[in-house]
Amino acid sequence: MGISEVLAVFFGLMIVLPVLYLLFTNNIIRAAFAFVISLLGLAAVYVLLHAELMAVVQIMIYAGGVIVLLIFGIMLTKRVSEAGVFTQHRGVVLGGAVSTVFFLLLVKWILAAGLKWPNVEVSGQDQVRKIGILFLTDHLIAFEVIAFLLLVALVGAAFLAKKSGNA
Repeated sequence: MGISEVLAVFFGLMIVLPVLYLLFTNNIIRAAFAFVISLLGLAAVYVLLHAELMAVVQIMIYAGGVIVLLIFGIMLTKRVSEAGVFTQHRGVVLGGAVSTVFFLLLVKWILAAGLKWPNVEVSGQDQVRKIGILFLTDHLIAFEVIAFLLLVALVGAAFLAKKSGNA
């Protein structure tokens, strides 16, 4: 077993174990931080697969932005008691059974496909540079339309926030 396989197993456990903790904990804040660890493990798997751009996107958007929004959402919700933010588990047996069936089907399909760990040759040119060049040459109109839509959404959100607030 080479170093890449050991790292893949380690990062696989880094993805799965926090998710299992997330499923069985009642504390929502701890569940959110377990989710962050799982997302960082997924970013590490992207690095192992030589998809550095996806790893950076995973860290910045999901492990950064989405978790910050989740934590702020938890902090800003009205608490029933001062004991903390907790949740109840309902349907654990049914959910566990359905998840186990889907997991076993997924493992069966992967094994039937005969997938192997790829021997990936890293290209001389950086993939982030390639994507940047494509955005600013072949896909410039789509890039500008997306930027315009994001600007419109930001202005609309600011307008709605100003209208509903006291400012």
